[in-house]
Amino acid sequence: MATLSANNWEDIKLGIDFETDSINLTAVEIRNFASKFDPQPYHLDRDLAEASLFGGLCASGWHVCALMMKLVSDRLAQDRIPLLGSNHVPVLRWYLAVFEGDRISASITFKKKIKPKRKSNHGIIVSDIVVKNQNSKKVMVLTMNLMIAKNV
Repeated sequence: MATLSANNWEDIKLGIDFETDSINLTAVEIRNFASKFDPQPYHLDRDLAEASLFGGLCASGWHVCALMMKLVSDRLAQDRIPLLGSNHVPVLRWYLAVFEGDRISASITFKKKIKPKRKSNHGIIVSDIVVKNQNSKKVMVLTMNLMIAKNV
């Protein structure tokens, strides 16, 4: 895995493509998340899930989003890029369901730098993120504004 070599917003170079680690989903994790945050039958009950349009027990799209954020956060922390959060997701699309036993990872491209209009401790990096499963099939695509600490 390539190192991004940036310690703050000012140092980030655009056009960089990089990969996160991957994470497995289990039936227990899918059910736990769904029972708290998205209690749809195809996230909770195997029999109902198999009879649904998904054809099996699958993770909530919001669960996939949360896992993507963990993968991205961990990767940026690994490269010592000071992520402060995200303030905007202008594009988000789910393509395929993520099932129990699937392994997902993300690829990230830094597309644009936005300097805040008011005095701030951070800048914005507009990032394109593609989440794929273990078969390299695209399951989710989003554009997200990452808030990265500035050199103060």
